[in-house]
Formats: sequence, C-alpha cells, structure tokens
Amino acid sequence: MARALPSTSGVRHAVVWLLALAYGTFLAFVVLWPSPIDEPVASLLARAIQELHERGVPAFVDYDFIEFTANIALFVPVGLLLGLAIPVRWCVLAIALGPTLSAGIEAVQSQLLDARYATVSDVVANSMGSTTGVLLALVLRAIVAMRDDRVIARYEAERALERAMAH
Repeated sequence: MARALPSTSGVRHAVVWLLALAYGTFLAFVVLWPSPIDEPVASLLARAIQELHERGVPAFVDYDFIEFTANIALFVPVGLLLGLAIPVRWCVLAIALGPTLSAGIEAVQSQLLDARYATVSDVVANSMGSTTGVLLALVLRAIVAMRDDRVIARYEAERALERAMAH
C-alpha cells in the first residue's frame, strides 16, 4: 500500500533546521560582505582560467561562466534545506522562496553595499540552484519513504510469520 511522502519530524526536523541556520549564516556572510567575495583572489582566478584555456578547456569557461555556476551551487543547499524543512505539500512555496530570497539579496546589495552590484543573472542562477535543491529534497524524501515502506513491510511480515509459527 503506497502512502504519502512523510514530512521530516523529530530529530531529522531539528537537524534540518540546525543545518539551515548554519548555512543561512554562511550565506549571509557571503552575500553581505561589503566587497565582491572573490576580490582578494581575482588575479589568481584570472590566472587559473588562463591556465585552463591553455590546457584545452573551452573558451566559454570564463569568469562569467564560473561565477554563474558558483551562484547555482551556492543556492542548491538553500533549496535542499527548504525542501526538507517544510511539508511536501508546500514544495511550490519552497520553489518560490528561492527566487524571492535571491531578489531580496540583490536588492539589499544594490541599496546598501556600494562595492557590490545586483544582476538579473545572479537571480537567475540562484533561482536555478534553489529549484534544483528543492527537487533533490523531493527525490531524497521519496527514497526515504520507499526505504521506510520496505522496512515496515519486512517488520510486518516477520511479525506475521512469528504469529503463524506460534499457533
């Protein structure tokens, strides 16, 4: 008998929220840093990209590509933790929260941080990352639910066998 995907509960729920708090703190540090976070290593990054191109990496792998990809990666945990923290029936809300959070971050950066700049491409990349994270959370929840179903079925079969052997 199939059942609905469970929401996180108990210890798992507390762990998810603790991880969300920790990652949220890290994310706030990164996005609210007064200057671009990669500024101290900009020349090293430029040299690394040049080295990659000299070794045959395609030219499209440039600073903008790396930054876009890094923004996606930065927001995958946001979506994953949102997707694990809230009930499955609200997954659409989790998907909407990622772009909303990203747009808010970009607005804060443009208004309060003179050395930072807000871009639509950052919102797009962050949204792609958070949506990917929510989808990963849904897959993870489905896998856990299937495992739980197997464990319960095995337990019930063992109990039924024990009852049959006792009679």
